[in-house]
Amino acid sequence: MKKVLYVILALVCIYLVLCLVGPSGTRIERSASIKAPASAVQATLTDFSVFPKWSPWQEKDPNMKITLEGKAGKPGHKYYWEGNKEVGKGTMTLDGISGDSILQTLYFEGMGDSKVYMIMKEENGTTNLTWGMYSTHPFIGRGLMLFMNLDKMMGPDFDKGLANIKSLVEAAAAAPVAKNYEVKEVQWETRTFFGKRGTMGFDKLSAFFAENFPKLFGDAEKNKVEPAGAPSAIYFKWDDSTNVTECAAVIPVKNDAKLKGWEKFTTPAGKVLHIEYYGAYDKSMDAHLAMDKYMAEKGLSQTMVLEEYITDPGKEPDTTKWLTNIYYILK
Repeated sequence: MKKVLYVILALVCIYLVLCLVGPSGTRIERSASIKAPASAVQATLTDFSVFPKWSPWQEKDPNMKITLEGKAGKPGHKYYWEGNKEVGKGTMTLDGISGDSILQTLYFEGMGDSKVYMIMKEENGTTNLTWGMYSTHPFIGRGLMLFMNLDKMMGPDFDKGLANIKSLVEAAAAAPVAKNYEVKEVQWETRTFFGKRGTMGFDKLSAFFAENFPKLFGDAEKNKVEPAGAPSAIYFKWDDSTNVTECAAVIPVKNDAKLKGWEKFTTPAGKVLHIEYYGAYDKSMDAHLAMDKYMAEKGLSQTMVLEEYITDPGKEPDTTKWLTNIYYILK
C-alpha cells in the first residue's frame, strides 16, 4: 500500500514540476490577404449575423442554436451558440474596435475565456487580415499543455475561416453594379404596416404574395382602413445557401390605424438606402448586389429590406416599366 502511495506522490510531484515549466498561455494566429477595403472587412467581422456565413465551425453543426444580442459593430454585440459535442456551447462578444483592430472575448463552456483579435492593414485597396487568439492556462493545467498542440489542433480552422472571409468579402466587393443603379441615402420616417409573416423557400414567394395582397386590401376596404401606399414586402432574413427567406407581405397604413386579423409591423425612423428598380420582380438581384457593394464600401449594415411595388402588373404588361422601390433600413 505504501508503494502505491509513493508512486502516486511521485507522479503528483512530477506533474507539478511539469506545471512549473508548462506554458502560461497559448497564441494561435493566421493571416490572409483580401482584395477589398478594410471598411468592408470590418463590417463583415463586426456583424455577428454574418458570422455563420464564414464560420469554420458552422458546417460541423448546421443545426446549432444561435442567438444574437446588441447592435452590430458596437461593443457588447454578442453571439450565443449551442450545438453538438463537436462545437459545444459558448459566447462571442465584441469588446471594441480600436483603429485597425477588432477585439473580442470568446467563451467556451467548461474552458473559460480567450481573447481574440483581428488586425487589418490596408494598402492600395487590399487588406491584410490577421486573426489571432490568446488563451491563458491556470497553473494546474500547464503541465497538460506540454502534451497538447493547440496551434496544430485549431490552426486549420483559422485557415478555413480566413479563406471563407476572403471569399465572402471579395465576392461582395466584385459584385457587378449596373450603372443605372443610383444608391441614395435618405431619411426615413416611422412607418406602420399590416400583413402576414412567414418563412418559405424562394420558389414559394410569388404564391405567398398573390394569396395575401388581395386579402389585405379586401380587409382594409371592409374595415375602412385606407392604405398609405403600395403593397410591399419586408424581408427579415434571406439565406442564399438554403434558398429560404423570412418575410412579410404588407400594406402601409397610417400610424394609428388598426386592422384585425393581421400582424402589425413598424419600421423605425432613421437613415435608409434607396434604389429605384425598373423590371420584373425576379430580375432584381443586380439591384440588391449594387446595394450590397455600396454598403460594403461604406462599412454599413442593414436590419431589414423593404420592397415597395409601385406599378400594378395588372395594368402595365411591360415588365421593363414596373417600378420597385428597394429600401435597406440601416442599423
